[in-house]
Amino acid sequence: MRSIIFIMFFFTSGLMLLAQQRANVQPGVISVYQKGLQGIGPDFGNNPASENFYSQMRDKFAAMGIDQKLQLKDIEGSIYVNDKFEPGIIFFKGEEERKLFMRYNAFNDEFEIKNSDLKGERALALFKNKDISCLLGSATFSYMSHMDKKGESAESYLKELLVTGDYRLLEQQKKKFKEGKKAKTSHAVSFPHRFVDEVHYYIQVGEKVPMYAPSKKKELIALLHVGHQESVKKFIKEKGIDIKTQKGLTNVLIFAGNL
Repeated sequence: MRSIIFIMFFFTSGLMLLAQQRANVQPGVISVYQKGLQGIGPDFGNNPASENFYSQMRDKFAAMGIDQKLQLKDIEGSIYVNDKFEPGIIFFKGEEERKLFMRYNAFNDEFEIKNSDLKGERALALFKNKDISCLLGSATFSYMSHMDKKGESAESYLKELLVTGDYRLLEQQKKKFKEGKKAKTSHAVSFPHRFVDEVHYYIQVGEKVPMYAPSKKKELIALLHVGHQESVKKFIKEKGIDIKTQKGLTNVLIFAGNL
């Protein structure tokens, strides 16, 4: 079955559902298509990320005795990697499915899509599925399982930065909310509510699950093929490579991918 489910996106009021195309529903089987229509399941219905965000902030302010309604305009920065909708392509199982305008919401980890870049057109949130990937500009984003910094399994959009030999460098772009702080004295500094960028890198070896790129050299080298580890260790030492940076990781993987 080739299908894509779209969810109508409203940042403050939630989502409305759009049914799949070319759905093939077998009798007696509760398919993804049926779940989408019924509005059940973790990826359907309202937008829990944004709705919970506002309710949590309201509760926190209320507990502090502050009557404040938090709105997007009160927060510095943006939840988007690209604020404007840009031409992109959606792929299903590696094959081009549709050309659309899109932008990446790094706060909710989702792609918002439209048929055009007209302001009056409502945006949709693309259904998260490992068979669906997006090409935005020259970058490919895939919804993937990976092992995060804590060593726990997670799923999110990862941006492909490099493919060399049997290695792949991936980037996770996030937007984190930082609560503002009012100065209590004339000598203190106030900070507004704001969204800040957070970037993590992942290394995929062959068809294995992408692993968080650690900042320690020994742990990073351990992710690579055993036959490459000693050569990479010498390369990092001789070149004085900073593996905490994208440039450093790129150099390491290019070297390893050509061994």
